[in-house]
Amino acid sequence: MLQQLQHSKIRCYTLAQNAQIVWCASQTSPQEPTRVHAPPMLPMCARLRLSSHHVCHGHRHLSMQQSWNTVSHQLITSDAMSASAGKGDAVQAAFAKAGISAEVTRKILKQYKYYLNWDIETKLRPALQSWLQELGTEQLSQQLQRLPSLLLCTPEERNEVYLWLGSKGVNAARVQQKAPRAMTREIGAVQSTFEALQRATAFSDAQMCTLLHKHSVALEHGPERVVGSLQAVSTMLGMPMTSDNFKKIIIAAHNRLFLQSPATLHQRVTFFCQMYATGTHVARAALATGVYMTSEPVMQSRAANLQAQLGWDSEQLKQKLSFQPNLLNSEPSTIAHNVQAMKGAGFSLTQVWAMCTQHPALLALKWTSDTNVEKLLLLTCLLGLTLDDIAARPYLLASSVSNSLGPRVWFLYETGAIDAPNTIMLSGLSGYLKKSKAVFSKRFSAPTAFPSMIFDSAFVDHWKQRWEYLRQHMKLSVKTIAAHQDLLLASLPGRLAPRWQLLCKMASEQADFKAEEHLTALATLSDQDFSRKFHAEGDLQCLACHLAAVFYKLSSTLGLCLCVPTSSAMWLWGCRFSRFAQTLRIY
Repeated sequence: MLQQLQHSKIRCYTLAQNAQIVWCASQTSPQEPTRVHAPPMLPMCARLRLSSHHVCHGHRHLSMQQSWNTVSHQLITSDAMSASAGKGDAVQAAFAKAGISAEVTRKILKQYKYYLNWDIETKLRPALQSWLQELGTEQLSQQLQRLPSLLLCTPEERNEVYLWLGSKGVNAARVQQKAPRAMTREIGAVQSTFEALQRATAFSDAQMCTLLHKHSVALEHGPERVVGSLQAVSTMLGMPMTSDNFKKIIIAAHNRLFLQSPATLHQRVTFFCQMYATGTHVARAALATGVYMTSEPVMQSRAANLQAQLGWDSEQLKQKLSFQPNLLNSEPSTIAHNVQAMKGAGFSLTQVWAMCTQHPALLALKWTSDTNVEKLLLLTCLLGLTLDDIAARPYLLASSVSNSLGPRVWFLYETGAIDAPNTIMLSGLSGYLKKSKAVFSKRFSAPTAFPSMIFDSAFVDHWKQRWEYLRQHMKLSVKTIAAHQDLLLASLPGRLAPRWQLLCKMASEQADFKAEEHLTALATLSDQDFSRKFHAEGDLQCLACHLAAVFYKLSSTLGLCLCVPTSSAMWLWGCRFSRFAQTLRIY
């Protein structure tokens, strides 16, 4: 019997332990792995529970201690590997036929391997052809590199999502740029997520547009995921999801808010607040800066590294991280590189650590970037500051050139507030460089275009006239104006000019009276309080009588006279006209 088996090239493997016989086809060569030629039928060695003790006749290249599991795995997967390799070649050929280069194809298949399981004729090639007709070869190659799973949907399905988002007022192009996977989801899935978000938070349509323009990635996930993230934030902040403050916090949160699972988001923010927060408000800062993208052990490691480098104690560490949680998003090597770059710019190590202690955000800035090189050039060349001057004012290094420093210096110089850009630090107006955008805009009533350097000409002319009056007519220095900033808010024709004229008249009549000492009253007091303070009733009466006479003469000549007083002078003028010019008909 054994001889017959040998002649038929069938070998028998006897398992001493289980006394079972397993039949396998012999191999033509001991160096080639056994192939299974009849799937789905599996060899008995793949179906029986085999002992690790066995005898391998004719397989000297296998260790006597090698498990039968390994042998059976080789028997099963050898053909699968060969088939997979052949399928991979076919998939690459399909991409090549669509005009996709081999390099791009390898990148796509590395990121999205499921294409290797697609049927070439019925699924992959039709998908490639439909997108090829929609985008062309070049754009299809670019889109697949950005979104390897693009072929999961058809152009018609994506266009349907695109049009639906547009009908809701959402900029679908921005969503596609920031969250391309959202555009490959079914229209019903996208609608479910959108409606769940709006229903949970009671966002208006306009607020939903604002939310999705920043948090486009929310549309990549299902309703349960995004609502769970909102609930996690609501729990951490102790706010209902429909409150106005909650809506503002969600919109202002880091754009990766919905990338983390709700459990991870809650766990990491809670950990950060427990370890480093100085108050309950820090949770908002953590959400806004995206510190939850860093795992807890990495947070601890980076915090310890900062503490060791800067010499902070535990309380200082909490204060700095409460103010700048995003410091924990930076790699220690990145921070060390940035510190070296600051030293390379000319700052001493002592200055670097002193500046970073005051403004920890400087540690995360890449000082070799074009933006920061431009910033140093503006500070040293245009504003005439030395490195010591900059080190004493580290907030300048934390300010944006395009959104803060440049426009504000240009505005103050163009309107005549300062004689030259390099005089701003000595003028007393340098504090405006570190004001928030809201404060600066409110102080100067800046148009919505601010901080762009392109201002409306009428706005610039208005401030030119104001600064000219303050500096030349009132003969006030820039430092004096900076010390009395209410002068910048008072109306020039309705308050500053007439009141300053009255104070100057009083100064000419009274030797011990100085108009410059009453600038605050000049700018802030109401008409009644100003009149009472300076006993100016007689002077104001004379002024009103003079105006009444002028208007009476004009009305007699022309029949009608239009008087346009400022809101602050209307009440006083009306009282004086009714008392001293009763024949005038006032409408």
